Amino acid sequence: MSDSLKINLMILPEEGLKIAFSPDDEWLHRQLPVEELPDFSLAGADVRCHITRSGDTIYIRGELAAQISQECGRCLEPATVAIGGDFAYTMLPAKPQTAPDLELTTEELETGYYSGDFIDLAPIVCEQIVLQAPMKVLCRQECRGLCPHCGTNLNTVSCNCREEAIDARLAVLKNFKVKKKETKRG
Repeated sequence: MSDSLKINLMILPEEGLKIAFSPDDEWLHRQLPVEELPDFSLAGADVRCHITRSGDTIYIRGELAAQISQECGRCLEPATVAIGGDFAYTMLPAKPQTAPDLELTTEELETGYYSGDFIDLAPIVCEQIVLQAPMKVLCRQECRGLCPHCGTNLNTVSCNCREEAIDARLAVLKNFKVKKKETKRG
């Protein structure tokens, strides 16, 4: 697959252009700078986009369905989860820079800018893959994780660690008693 998904706006058909492609992990890694690489692997993805134009405004409507692989956030076993959803962008001709401390509206967050006769969909697709990924991947919703004392995977075996292990820093509070005040009735 080509790294670039550039659309020539000069030959964009009146009825719009439909594009479907399937990026993989290698493609994603070529698109992003090393410092922006995600913690997951892209196991597979299907992307569909419909690009239309109204004057100088370009509308991109898309759908993402993907599988990502990462260590489970609780038990550290390999996990693969489905991600995806619909997305929409409005692309306008580039304008002079706005003030850097200007607060963006919701509409402006879904608006991009282009210059010249081409729009590259690759950054939009990469952004959607990263945005759709959960902050913490779980192998399954009921994952029991690792024992905090011995590190045993509690999904596969039980351990004999004390259930009520007390943090040594808080042990002094174990014998702390609170006296109740008696209230006078009468």
